[in-house]
Amino acid sequence: MITLKEIAEKCSVSIATVSNILNGKSNVSEATRLRILEVIRESDYKPNYMARGLRATKTRTVGILIDDLTEFSSPKVVDGIMEELEAKNYRGIIENLRFYSKYGIEWRKNEKYEKDVASAIDYFLSIRVDGIIYVSGHSRKINCIPDSIKELNFPFVIAYAFSEGNKYPGIVFNDSKAAECIGEHLIQRNHKKIALIMGKKNNIHTENRLKGFKKALENSNLPINENLLYYGDWTFDSGYTSCKNLLSSSEEFSAIFCFNDLMAAGAYKALEEAHKKVGKDIDVIGFDNREFAAFLSPPLTTMEIPLTEIGTKASQVVLNQIEGNSYESLYEIPCKFCQRESVGILNDGINAIV
Repeated sequence: MITLKEIAEKCSVSIATVSNILNGKSNVSEATRLRILEVIRESDYKPNYMARGLRATKTRTVGILIDDLTEFSSPKVVDGIMEELEAKNYRGIIENLRFYSKYGIEWRKNEKYEKDVASAIDYFLSIRVDGIIYVSGHSRKINCIPDSIKELNFPFVIAYAFSEGNKYPGIVFNDSKAAECIGEHLIQRNHKKIALIMGKKNNIHTENRLKGFKKALENSNLPINENLLYYGDWTFDSGYTSCKNLLSSSEEFSAIFCFNDLMAAGAYKALEEAHKKVGKDIDVIGFDNREFAAFLSPPLTTMEIPLTEIGTKASQVVLNQIEGNSYESLYEIPCKFCQRESVGILNDGINAIV
């Protein structure tokens, strides 16, 4: 399905010009107008469904566009969206783009994904949804939304991410603040030498969590030991390997902050093999509050991402747009700290593992 942007490119005009023609506004020469209409006819484009002004009544439906429903964050975000829509007598129509399944973990490097997004958005517009919510697989800057959405002033919200230049309302959580709270929690329990098993380099979650943790250290006048910082890749295996490397190093540490629960589970295994007891010999803390976290032995102290709440807020914001009410460009939902038995209290502030 051809997009509004592609029509504009074929006609060498702006998206705004095509949008005006679709809305019956003649702000160009007759030759240009006829050329645009010709391309629309040739491509079997349905402009009457694109322009919101041509719809006499609302359909009380919202399109839910998802990067990939298999991402651990997506189901709870979608559930929050659907619950709020149902409460307001709206229906949600789901389009699962399946990016990870189709293009692999590096799917954003595939040129096809932007066309998939544009095609799905055009489909939602063609069936007259009143608004669209884009559910990102992970927090990032979204820059693949067709300009036609902005030009048409169509209700559009991004859940679990934000748009470039905040063109569209974004619903996110505060990675940095959550990591700062984790750092403070460990410091309050007399930990002074804390190892980090982080995510991938140049990743927004990794950068923000490291920033927040460093702030907690600075606030307590504690130095950061670069030798205790290990980059992982968010997987169980990388948590296991990083922890093994920590244990075989000459560095002293009494706690490990893992940037997600999967890597924390990997650290548990490495510590078990080294005959170290989590919560007694060395403390471990994670991030995400995945379902398995409470069932590790001992249960994992972690930070819960407010996935359902992100979905709820996304629905509230898109409905505000539909009703013509005011809204903000970015909403930050606070995380919830889950204190369990993997973090104890040190008596001397060191109890270092070597």
